[in-house]
Amino acid sequence: MTSEIKAIQDDIDPKVYEEEYSKPVHKIGRITCLVAAAGMFLPSLWLYLQYGVFPPVDALVLGMGLALTYAVPFWIIEPISYYPTLGNAGMYMSMLAGNVSNMRLPCAAVAQAVAGVKEGSKKGELVATVGIAISIWLSIIAVFIGAVGTGWIVTSFSPPIVDAFKRFLLPAVFGAVFGQFVLRGPKYAPAALILSLVPLYLKWPAYVTIPLAVFGTMLFGRLLYRPGKTQTQEGEGRP
Repeated sequence: MTSEIKAIQDDIDPKVYEEEYSKPVHKIGRITCLVAAAGMFLPSLWLYLQYGVFPPVDALVLGMGLALTYAVPFWIIEPISYYPTLGNAGMYMSMLAGNVSNMRLPCAAVAQAVAGVKEGSKKGELVATVGIAISIWLSIIAVFIGAVGTGWIVTSFSPPIVDAFKRFLLPAVFGAVFGQFVLRGPKYAPAALILSLVPLYLKWPAYVTIPLAVFGTMLFGRLLYRPGKTQTQEGEGRP
């Protein structure tokens, strides 16, 4: 490790960072996530207590089984793949606010790029936290404006424009995020594309394609990793 990299890492005292930032983040994050999880059951509980409405047990089991089939891979993959960019506070906030891949992750990545800090570092986590927090407040404002005015605006668009938004908006966001990360490590891009596109072309199910793309790219990056050679100074090589 070079002296420059060590100086950057020593810029934030680890003990101060742990005591004054990480511990409060985990404490508040656990509480808010548990409260939110419990709050999701309140509407159903109210329907049962107020009106005696309760779905059949077989319908509950079937619905839960279908949901788990789709969701379990994401429960494992998303925290692993998002954490290096989002950090602790960013993970808590993003999982509560939602729109992680198409809003929180891009905002955190752009904030880190603008600030010239490296994802996975202490500085990177702090910058990501600020970027995500601002994005959440802006999302609240945007959702309110959208709920009030978007319906009227969309009705003025021609059908091809509306169809283009539905079909290409999310892929455009993912493409922009991928392009930004490619600039940070171009040599990893071919493996990521191959591991993603080949299963899609072969029409493999999502529970195979997603883990293969995520963990396969991680394994490829680990094989290319060389201590002391791939380490870069924060902000180096960034646009």
